[in-house]
Amino acid sequence: MTRLLIKMCLCLVFCVITACAVLNPTLKHPDVKVVGVRVLPSQGILQKHIALDLSILNPNRQDLTIRGISYSIGIENIDLLSGATADVPLLKGMQETPVTLEASADMIQVLRLMERFTRRGVGDKVNYNFSAVIDFSAWLPSMHVDKKGSVPIGGH
Repeated sequence: MTRLLIKMCLCLVFCVITACAVLNPTLKHPDVKVVGVRVLPSQGILQKHIALDLSILNPNRQDLTIRGISYSIGIENIDLLSGATADVPLLKGMQETPVTLEASADMIQVLRLMERFTRRGVGDKVNYNFSAVIDFSAWLPSMHVDKKGSVPIGGH
């Protein structure tokens, strides 16, 4: 009787593990591009909001439902903008989806960046970083997206 119970428990565990593998297939990370940045109307002297226009490519065959995104943008390793939203459209499989996010500026960090540029100068390029955590539906793990690069300054 005990052996039968152990075999049944092992079969149950195997079925659960197999079912989880089927429900959580290996997904490719979405490709996130920042395609536009707009300053939104001010809500106060020190309160600045920025709209980030993104294009998110879902390289998977299946649609992806997003519960939320948290994100930040930095310049010269200083985090300037951050935000989070649960208002994200369905990412259709094998398609690009436009997404607009609203971020608030950390004015203390903006002042730090201005002080850095005043002290060191701007140079011929400015380094940036965009990071986001995309929280999918309950069955899929969150994905981390990190983009880094530089933007040339001036006519070079």
